[in-house]
Amino acid sequence: MPLYLPGKKPCQPKRSHPVKIYGTKIMVKFTPMAIRQFALFVLIVLACPTTSKAQTPDLRQDKAFFRQKRLDFNQWLWQNKLHTIFRADSVEASAGKVTLYIRPVYKGAHVCDSLQCAWDKLERANQRVNGQYFHERLLHKWAFLAEVRPDQAEVVVRCHDPAHFLAIANSKNAEVTYAGRNIRGAQVADVPVPMPAQLQAVNTGDNKMLVANKQVGTLCSDARRYLIKYYQSKGTPILWRARVDSSYTTYDEFILEVTHLNYEICPDGFFEYHRIYIKGVQNGPNVEVSWEFQGKYGSGIIFPPRKNDYKDMEGKYKNNLEEYQRRLFKQLMDYLRR
Repeated sequence: MPLYLPGKKPCQPKRSHPVKIYGTKIMVKFTPMAIRQFALFVLIVLACPTTSKAQTPDLRQDKAFFRQKRLDFNQWLWQNKLHTIFRADSVEASAGKVTLYIRPVYKGAHVCDSLQCAWDKLERANQRVNGQYFHERLLHKWAFLAEVRPDQAEVVVRCHDPAHFLAIANSKNAEVTYAGRNIRGAQVADVPVPMPAQLQAVNTGDNKMLVANKQVGTLCSDARRYLIKYYQSKGTPILWRARVDSSYTTYDEFILEVTHLNYEICPDGFFEYHRIYIKGVQNGPNVEVSWEFQGKYGSGIIFPPRKNDYKDMEGKYKNNLEEYQRRLFKQLMDYLRR
């Protein structure tokens, strides 16, 4: 029964709710004020994101993984006949960036000048044939092997320390930047370099196309939507649908990462990871599109970055990789030219 006190509002009995603790039922009383305070606490917790989601993981915790990928990079150099010019020497990692240091194999008296000569040849030849400078290919290959975004990767090519030849490739504001030093002397040992058509890195020879009467921003958006739709219907035979990530996107380039795939490239049924990089350059009324397709395979379905021992497809499944990307790129170009 309500209690009445002079000058006061009627007091209502406090609500009691049964709660079980360690198998014993007890009565707990909640006042209206306690309920309001608890509701306010819940709202505050829900409104504040957790620290783990807000912060980018510290790359220094994956140093062992990056050192292993240095060996994979040397394997890539060997596959592309670049092992007579370059070797991946060491890796350094900071909180937000992982740097690969590349040194020359040649050890003659004019090593810096000869390295500069070979570097200039590769830069010009790759840009002419593939629409992409050699330093861009090195940077994107390292980011792919290290399983980081391009803006978290860096490649430094130097002859010795202190370096008279120094080339630094990194990504700032979503564009690959390059800084280098010039040849010091006139005596240069001519270092043979492989032609771009020999490079097995990514879809060589047909990864650059011209699309007429398009704007680069519209074309890149259309290409990204087409590829997302293409992969969304794929996955594994049971349980999994393909997971598509296109968070690295600007108006003129994007990277598409796809995991949880089976039997797309590898006939042996390994799980697959696809990484596609597309960049558009406005050339008058037309857009020049360059394309880079890379893939990894492994035995684990879950693909958190730098946690699974996935292998580059260029070794065991190179022909399958080339055929798949060639077919997909043709479908994409046919769609964009409509």
